[in-house]
Amino acid sequence: MSNYTNVPQHNFLNKQYSRLSPNSTEWARIEYLLQLSSGYTSATVKNIWTITNPHMTQTFEKASKGLLTLDSWLEISLLDENNRMEKVCTKGFEFPQTGLRFPTGHIKLQDNIQPGRVYELLLLKIAVGKSYCLPDKTSMKDKYKLIQGFDSIYLYNEDEDSMTGTFKHDYVLFDNGRVLPCYVVQFEFDQKKEDNLNSPFCDICNDNTATIYCKADDMNLCYDCDEEHHLKGGKLVSKHQRIPINEKPKTFGNCQQHPDQKLELFCTIDRTPLCLYCKIGGSHSSGESANHPLVKISDAYMKSLVESKDIDPLIEKRKNQLAEYLQQIDYSIKEVNKNASIIEGRIYQVLQEALLQLQEETQKKMSYLVGDQLELKRQYDQIQWLESFLKYQQEVLTPADYLNAWSRHIGLRNEILNISNVPQLTIVEPDLRLEGKLSVVSDSVQFKDTKEQQDEQDFIDQNSLIGTTRFRSNIFGKHQVSDKNQRLMKTIIQQNVQKESQGPQLLLLQQKQKLQQQAQASRVFQQLQNDTIQESQINDSQNSSFAQ
Repeated sequence: MSNYTNVPQHNFLNKQYSRLSPNSTEWARIEYLLQLSSGYTSATVKNIWTITNPHMTQTFEKASKGLLTLDSWLEISLLDENNRMEKVCTKGFEFPQTGLRFPTGHIKLQDNIQPGRVYELLLLKIAVGKSYCLPDKTSMKDKYKLIQGFDSIYLYNEDEDSMTGTFKHDYVLFDNGRVLPCYVVQFEFDQKKEDNLNSPFCDICNDNTATIYCKADDMNLCYDCDEEHHLKGGKLVSKHQRIPINEKPKTFGNCQQHPDQKLELFCTIDRTPLCLYCKIGGSHSSGESANHPLVKISDAYMKSLVESKDIDPLIEKRKNQLAEYLQQIDYSIKEVNKNASIIEGRIYQVLQEALLQLQEETQKKMSYLVGDQLELKRQYDQIQWLESFLKYQQEVLTPADYLNAWSRHIGLRNEILNISNVPQLTIVEPDLRLEGKLSVVSDSVQFKDTKEQQDEQDFIDQNSLIGTTRFRSNIFGKHQVSDKNQRLMKTIIQQNVQKESQGPQLLLLQQKQKLQQQAQASRVFQQLQNDTIQESQINDSQNSSFAQ
């Protein structure tokens, strides 16, 4: 391990922090968590430093009390200038106002997997609590703001989940006290383990992939070499029993402590595979371990296969409970959508009523103004009509006839001045205003925390401390998530997606309707103006005909 401790960064770790023992249960837990998160069983831990300190631990326990807490892996090479590893180990993370992003579940390393290369990760505890869901491609990207009533933001990547089915969640946190750096983990991918996962090559030609295993020869053979060796090799070898390569008996490998010895035993207490030398002069030859019951490793393996297929009642109960809660959430989402549709309809109704009222009030004001405008225009046009006729008479009448007409004109002019006084204008002010406001309100959200849930959690916590020889495991493959759960997860965040995508559309629709109503009122006013102008043009035409 000295190859991994020469750089200054590791000198800092070696001076201030202790290493975890490779034989400890915590080492085994972290290595298995690493393999689960990376999706590679060949991930092998080389070093683990414990970097927690009492102050940060106490702060985290206080800040995370009652909140959902998860494991998070963070690649050390991605730390920025504000969060160098030495600073993170001693003081924790420095958070900007927009928060920091922490992944859980699947680890996506920045560089491609390279066997033999050393990788370094931080293993953290993050208190996510109640998360506000947002799509990862939101327009708020890198401008996240924590919503009141929530403890974190959950970023949902719909494209990635739908294409790969990867179990991966990203959270944005805003509080230094809710992130606890626990371990620095140094690991690599074991090439031998990787090779064992692939189909072996033919032991004869070493070129083709083996498809057949011969028990008598203990050889992996391709189809061509099997035909040449067994079918054409004579009656004796043709009787050798051969089976498909995928049915070849499993090999248990060699002991890590005694590399030249095969693994043959299994300790049911330490759950550790052993060779004969481990029992004779190794870890299980003296002390308490010498009294641990041992079984054949092949028997332990077959037993584990059987037990892993058994249904764990606690896990099954939890799955059923989660499925029931998911159905309740699905029903609640439908009810909330239904309720929102009703309120949306009411909002449009109120908006329509307000716009109609606006139109009526506007038309009333316009009627006063247009009425005064029509009367003033009528009197003006009447005077113009009278004067144009007088001018016409000046041109066509004899002086004697004009004198007679002038006398009549003066009488009619005086009559107009006496009868048609200039009307008093109606005072119409642009004083339309909006009173009150339209608000959508909701009662506070109630979070369920029943005694039955608490009792069940206590029961599970207590039973998790009880030792057992049963293998409890779930086979996830490459972390595949069921289509049903993918659809449920998409539905859970659909409200926030709709809020972001439809919000601007609703605002544009309201503005469009407002403009349409204003345009309609403007058309009414324009029509009245056109009627007035048309009437004036008719009067001018009549005056012109009189003049002719």
